[in-house]
Amino acid sequence: MEDEQIQNLLHDTSRKIQSYRDEVLNSASLDLEWVPYTGKYEHQKTQIYAAAFCTNWVERIVLHLSNYLFLDKEKPIEKNPYAERDLIKDILFYFDQFPLTFGWYTTGIAVYDDITGNRIRGKDSDFFILHHRCLYHNLDSPFEISPNKAYVTLRKGSFNQNKHIDLIKVFEKPIIKENVFEGKYRTTGLNAVSSALLQTSKYENMSAGNINIPETSITHQKEYVNKDAELVMMLAQYNNCLVLRLMKSFSAYSELDYFIVCHTNVAKWYEQKYKNMLQRGEGTIDSTPDYKLEKESIAGGHHTIPKKGFFIDNPICELDVKGMYPTIVKNNNLSFDTLNCECCKYDPKALLGKETIDVINQSLQENKVARKVTRYWTCKKRKGLFPTILKQVLSDRDKYLKLLDEESSKTNPNEFLIEEYNTYQIAAKLFANAGFGLFGNKYFEFSNYQVAECITGEGRRIHKRMEEIAQTEPFDFDIVFGFTDSIFVKVNGTDGGNSCSSDEKIAQFISKCKDELGITVELKNEFKTSIFYGKKNRFVGWTGKDDQSPIIKGLDGLANSNPKWVRKWFFKIIEEIIKRPNSRLTSVPRLLKEAISELDNVISKSSISTETELKFTQRLKKDPGEYKKDVKTGKLGILLGNDKGEEVHWYEPTGSDEQTKGNYSFLVPNNLKNLNVLEYKVLLLSKLKDTLEITNINFKQLELELIQQTLSLDHYSQIERN
Repeated sequence: MEDEQIQNLLHDTSRKIQSYRDEVLNSASLDLEWVPYTGKYEHQKTQIYAAAFCTNWVERIVLHLSNYLFLDKEKPIEKNPYAERDLIKDILFYFDQFPLTFGWYTTGIAVYDDITGNRIRGKDSDFFILHHRCLYHNLDSPFEISPNKAYVTLRKGSFNQNKHIDLIKVFEKPIIKENVFEGKYRTTGLNAVSSALLQTSKYENMSAGNINIPETSITHQKEYVNKDAELVMMLAQYNNCLVLRLMKSFSAYSELDYFIVCHTNVAKWYEQKYKNMLQRGEGTIDSTPDYKLEKESIAGGHHTIPKKGFFIDNPICELDVKGMYPTIVKNNNLSFDTLNCECCKYDPKALLGKETIDVINQSLQENKVARKVTRYWTCKKRKGLFPTILKQVLSDRDKYLKLLDEESSKTNPNEFLIEEYNTYQIAAKLFANAGFGLFGNKYFEFSNYQVAECITGEGRRIHKRMEEIAQTEPFDFDIVFGFTDSIFVKVNGTDGGNSCSSDEKIAQFISKCKDELGITVELKNEFKTSIFYGKKNRFVGWTGKDDQSPIIKGLDGLANSNPKWVRKWFFKIIEEIIKRPNSRLTSVPRLLKEAISELDNVISKSSISTETELKFTQRLKKDPGEYKKDVKTGKLGILLGNDKGEEVHWYEPTGSDEQTKGNYSFLVPNNLKNLNVLEYKVLLLSKLKDTLEITNINFKQLELELIQQTLSLDHYSQIERN
């Protein structure tokens, strides 16, 4: 019966996963399941009991230990003492059939403290377990442990030179996680990434971290391992293999093998590129013996303290410098191989402007950094390697943007070409932008804090000068906010008694910035309604177009650590205020009452999913053992078996929890009456406080109306202070 169920699962057309793109051609994703254990790996602690392969052409292969338990399947009498060995032999057989395989955390190794034996970081991965089970059964393992014992890799010369990509290594890269997917997933667990991008999760939301999979039915075990393999293949194929196509472009730019690019970081890519360029004689470090300088404190971009206010039908224009840092690097020839070169040391034309040096020193003083810069200069005889890369890569981007525009404007555009051109232009932009932060990275082979300081210093000079131009005649803009490469301005309507439209003034300002500063300024947004909080990079703006959502930056009520219920109602109320400001005094109290009512009904009617909507989460910034003993995050990390970078969760009960010994629980209280509903109400209201006060909505009155029935004001104030 169970075999019939699993076959039905494998032929379920609604779960069809198919692609014949080169990036996944003749490939399979795989997943293994083994008996969980604690402490360092030992042969007797575990065994593999399930494996699954999902091919790029739809087929699924599910293997389970139960099919190997007897020597004769037709007469299940005599037990097979080598059941796991036979299962592994079949796993290796299928693994050998695919030139390319994908997995999720297939190459990692747990690290333990040699003295205490406690796990410091990481977990043992599929290939680590499979490798050791091969050794245990005297089977030829296709894997080997890296010399530094940090990861598992395919053994050279094994299995017809098969290739493998551990996809977590691709999706965890900041260039992918933050720049491509804009932080849609907080952690890189398979379930977190799949839920965010694919809108599907692990089989029945089961997780090996909080459920003992081997204790479930064989059918569930098979479906669980099969679904994990499916999710991996779906992520490999996501958006027509977008991330893999980007990896190929990064491989071309870095001149590094595609599979190495998939498993390394941006620093490694640029190191390889620079080394190849130096080897080809495209540059030299002979004139810059101090080309590598250890990291020191430098200032970042320039920020203007924003005005606090609520602007209704009073347009605020967001003006953004296009490619500020690339422009600075190219215009000033800034690179580790050109800054403070010996050959131009006494050439006055090579000096960085005095105004920029003054800005750098002012920032050092403001940040209480005990050093002073007297002069910087850059080579006038040869072009730096970094500007050379930027010129090539950004020229490619312009080319592909032009081709993209031309193809998109055709009557019958080629969708394949549109997709390819768009991928190439994205890759070019990302690769170019990735090069700036490396100069401040102490682990980068060509790190040089002075290059970073010159780039950010010149950026601050340009930004300050932009603001000065904006505030003087003939513009007289009011600066509402500004940071790094953007300024937010309110355009006054007159100039010397003559009316001048906002569009005309903005156009004149853009032209003046180009002439005087050599930069291209763009009108990024024009907000019809906006809220500024008087704090750095924290605002809400709406263009006035009904089909567009408000742009919300830096508001803590939308932080992923908050329960989903708080984020949902916080957004609804912010959207109501910004889109319908004139009715906010009546509509916001109504929405708050709806939110509170929904929460009050959680006990009696289960109006929301308690498990998903009332869960607090926090990402572990370090390994659980590194936190102080009583820190909630560290305690939960230990209890949940999570590592640095992973997410812990908890709920707020009314009393102390038996497992955590604190006023938080990682399990939903069995009796929902024990859920501290009031804490959630207080949290939502406290997150809205700044917004309500700035937009002149009576916060104290709402406080009285919504929670006075269940909590005294003194008690509420106490919680708020805490």
